[in-house]
Amino acid sequence: MLTRIIYCSTATEGVDIDEFRRILATAQKNNAAKDLTGMLMFNSRIFLQVLEGDRKEVNKLYNTLEQDPRHKDLMILKYERAESRNWAEWSMSFAPASEASRSIYLKYSVRSQFNPYVMEGDAVENMMQELTDTTVAMEDKKAKPQETPEKGALARLFSAS
Repeated sequence: MLTRIIYCSTATEGVDIDEFRRILATAQKNNAAKDLTGMLMFNSRIFLQVLEGDRKEVNKLYNTLEQDPRHKDLMILKYERAESRNWAEWSMSFAPASEASRSIYLKYSVRSQFNPYVMEGDAVENMMQELTDTTVAMEDKKAKPQETPEKGALARLFSAS
């Protein structure tokens, strides 16, 4: 059964951009092998992730994530049976927080700051779908952004790399 989960969590002390790159690269590799798809958002403090795939695999991964010491305060915002995937092209896409995304946050939340803890599950899902146009595909080896014309303009979060 195709399942979708959306959850948020707070990064623990010591999770920096390099650690985030490692997390993202590992997720892309592992998720592709298990036919899991999704999207990850991170603003250097809060993670927001959607995972899609076989219910057993989604549940297994979420249970593993609950034990990961790199984040805390996990909160499930939405869990549902899905008729189709919204992020079928991505083993794990990344939408960085940016000035351009502030208006999208405000559209779905009470504030323009990224804080999924105060949002409803449907609003979070709709926001993430809209933010798909600002996603960044990361190369496994170098963890640098690459052009993804099928997904819209590239947000250059790591341009200094």
